Amino acid sequence: MSTARGPRDRRPSGAGSRPRSTTRATSRPGQRATPRAGATVPARPAPPHVRRLIALGALLVVMALVLAPALSGYLSQRSDIAAAEREIEAERREIAALETELERWQDSDYVEQQARERLRFVKEGETAFTVIDDTGSDYTESLPGMAPVSDDVIADSPWYGQVWESVKIANEGLPETTEP
Repeated sequence: MSTARGPRDRRPSGAGSRPRSTTRATSRPGQRATPRAGATVPARPAPPHVRRLIALGALLVVMALVLAPALSGYLSQRSDIAAAEREIEAERREIAALETELERWQDSDYVEQQARERLRFVKEGETAFTVIDDTGSDYTESLPGMAPVSDDVIADSPWYGQVWESVKIANEGLPETTEP
């Protein structure tokens, strides 16, 4: 026997068909439906602006990971370039100072001044004086234990002979020491 079904009893078959739920939540317009005890609440999808913020955050993280090595290399190269520019500027200042000194050495008066100061050169007929002790004490008289200096020894010997004579004269005033 076949039973006739009415329009309410027919269920569409195929894709997209859902079984009917026996429990319904009744709601009025403007009110939220409240689930019954024991029923599961389906998860609500996030609002579109939250999804966009999450996507934007993920995109920023990926961009940061991609750009970080390149930015690091760029900053490293910039610091190297700045250091090289500082070194070049220091070299330019040194070159300018050396060129100025070279120009001074071209002047004959400057060369003469340097020869007098550094090498103690004197012109013919001039007398050079060397201050040994500039504390203000007068040593024109011989001190106790100091041998008199003879002018003939110093005048007739070369500079190294004068140095050796001054060592010998200084040694004459010292007492003899016995070595063990």
